[in-house]
Amino acid sequence: MRRSGVYKWIAICCLVLFLILQYLMIARSYEIKRGELFQKEKKEIKVVYDKHISNDKIFPGGQKLVDSTLMPHLVRLRAYYQDDRNAFNSLKDSIAKNLIMRLRNHPAMDSLFQVIRSEVNLGEGFGYAIVLRDVSVTFDAKTFIPILDFGIDQHIPIGGEFRFIDKDNLVSSIAITANSKMSNRVAFTLYVGNIDTNFSVLRSIFPLLLLSGCCIIGIVWLYLMTYSSWIKQKRMAEMASDFINNVTHEFNTPLTTIRIGLTNLAVKVSKDDKLKMSTTLDTLMRQINRLDRLVNKAIDLSVFNQEEVSLEEHFLAELMDQLEQDLAILVSESVAIQILVDQNVKEARVLVNPFMFVTAVNNLVDNGLKYNKERIKHIHIRLSIGARDTVVMTVQDNGIGISHNQLPYIFTKGYRGKQEASSNGLGLGLFFVKEVMRIHRWKIDVKSDTQPGTTFSISIPIIK
Repeated sequence: MRRSGVYKWIAICCLVLFLILQYLMIARSYEIKRGELFQKEKKEIKVVYDKHISNDKIFPGGQKLVDSTLMPHLVRLRAYYQDDRNAFNSLKDSIAKNLIMRLRNHPAMDSLFQVIRSEVNLGEGFGYAIVLRDVSVTFDAKTFIPILDFGIDQHIPIGGEFRFIDKDNLVSSIAITANSKMSNRVAFTLYVGNIDTNFSVLRSIFPLLLLSGCCIIGIVWLYLMTYSSWIKQKRMAEMASDFINNVTHEFNTPLTTIRIGLTNLAVKVSKDDKLKMSTTLDTLMRQINRLDRLVNKAIDLSVFNQEEVSLEEHFLAELMDQLEQDLAILVSESVAIQILVDQNVKEARVLVNPFMFVTAVNNLVDNGLKYNKERIKHIHIRLSIGARDTVVMTVQDNGIGISHNQLPYIFTKGYRGKQEASSNGLGLGLFFVKEVMRIHRWKIDVKSDTQPGTTFSISIPIIK
């Protein structure tokens, strides 16, 4: 898989992970708020409810109802339990059915809840549910035998509305046992809730929902915009690379032909004609060379579309010899280029791409000459041993300098800040230099001001 594809999937996975975390955070906040909702009312309801069923079961009169249903049958239940389990189960089921019917038909719990509503000042949205969790009998005060079969729900509703049966609505859970022979045990739970609970919870966490929604929308929008921009840039880069690859030959062939033709023309013309045409021939040759350099610079930039760049071990001094030959054609009465290599640098080996290195230094020299108004333009290149096993190469010119507010942008692609300089260009030279530094993992520093002169310092690690 290509590196760009890996980056795309990493971004998508991060986005999905962020959305999952947002969902979990909101869900957890919802649960916490739901559990905390109406806590004050629930405490007050429990106090009033416990007061009204003091020494009773389930609701006022509930103990009498339960005892009147169970107690008359305890002797028969004990006999059947000991001698005939089928008869015991049949009688038990009959008693359970009768008990549940009597509890559900009794109006006491509805009346009690109206009293609770009045004393606690509950709104109309509140309702209740009351359930049995256990009804058992004992014959010896030790072993309790269940009368009711609760099934998987572990409870049987006997009053109120089923929709309020929820752990967050639990108000009171009580188990009452008579520790004596021929007695019973009853456990029951009261739930009180509000029909607008979900709305109330959502209203309480609305700021969090709004903030999370804005974050999600913003991040998704940013991701889509970034991805769209990346796709456009990738498409443009591919188009530019294809264009350069297709037209390189068409550019170089006519340029070479014209250069050879001008050279032959200059040789064949007579001395008198050469004096008359020298200015024109020189102008044509300079423009051809300039066009050739611009084409080559565009070709150089296409190198960065490659996934990898090959770095090789080289003696830096040998590369400087090649560079000196390339720069010799620029030397004239108005251009002085000096290259100085310290003696202790001549044995230094570095990892480098020779083509990129020579082209980058050529660009620095070209900038030093292009943005220069001095009568004699000086370029000084020096290689010396620096700190921490590095070679420091400095390229210094006596040009017009760079102001402090322009320095942060000089390596930006297409940036040309010195509009006062009478020069043409694409703003690609220093961008190429910075990319070469990035690929080689070298460090480059710039010292300059509006006073004449700019110095580029490059730190190059030495191979031990």
